[in-house]
Amino acid sequence: MTTKQRAQLYHEFAKLLGAGMHLDRSVDLLLEQGPPASMRSYLNGIKQGLAERLSLTESVARHNAGIVTPLEISLLDAGEKGGRLEASCEHLAHYFELRQKSRDKAIGALIYPVLLLHVGALFPDFTRMWNGGGLQDYLLQTGGRLLIIWTALALVGAIWWFVLKLAAQSPGVDRLLGTIPLVGGARRHWALARFCQVFQTGLLAALRISEILRMAGKASQSAVLEGAGFQAAQSVEDGQALAPALKATGALPKTLGSAVDTAEQTGTLDIEMGRWARAEAELASRAQDRAAEWLPRIFYVLVLLYIAWRVISMALSYMGPNGMIQQMLDGI
Repeated sequence: MTTKQRAQLYHEFAKLLGAGMHLDRSVDLLLEQGPPASMRSYLNGIKQGLAERLSLTESVARHNAGIVTPLEISLLDAGEKGGRLEASCEHLAHYFELRQKSRDKAIGALIYPVLLLHVGALFPDFTRMWNGGGLQDYLLQTGGRLLIIWTALALVGAIWWFVLKLAAQSPGVDRLLGTIPLVGGARRHWALARFCQVFQTGLLAALRISEILRMAGKASQSAVLEGAGFQAAQSVEDGQALAPALKATGALPKTLGSAVDTAEQTGTLDIEMGRWARAEAELASRAQDRAAEWLPRIFYVLVLLYIAWRVISMALSYMGPNGMIQQMLDGI
């Protein structure tokens, strides 16, 4: 499913559950609306699991394992156990809405540089054809150049996707990505937002702290935070208090550890983690907006440099010693 479809789906789930609809009836109503194929597959997976007398989380994990993220599994699990499934779905809807808005902004900002890149690839050879180069040569040259451009863009996207997947498993790669300007800050904030959101939901579900820490770490989709969650969980099981256990990992902000310490003493840990989840999601959205603003500008500059090189090459082909202008002068 796309990010937009996930936001829509969980918003509808939250609305139906909030209206008192049973889960199976909610699934049937959503299927009757004729959703897209990917969303229909997800809903049918849930329906099949419920028919097998599985819980929602078990249904999703068994029949939609290749569709959902660890965040969805963790929040649905905690919400189901704590009787707050509606709130979990609303959290997921809000999270995916923020991600979609930032993604739309990034794609919109990239449209012009990509179009300009294609103009730069096509125009110089077009002028050469106009001056007698031949249509066949033009099509061969531009077709080959466009193929190289499209292959390069696809390769960059595939490498980035692979690195992101690897960062969820390798702490070294995760830390490395965190140092990249613009991108690193957005990733860290999103990961911490996911961690805190699952943590709060687990608290409201009255789960054991060690279990919550492991769930939150896995849901963060960050190898560093996942390792920190498991380390802190082990420390808590060994008798250490939560705040010192979190601080000892060195992976979480010191201010978060201090906030947890204070919240534990005042009995407001769930409220504090909810506040951190909202704040980190907002910071992540702003950081992603900055990345969406500046990365296309950097790409735009690179495209302009490429076009300048192409124009200069074209000019030299006309004005050089063996260029068309020289040939015309020799013929006079």
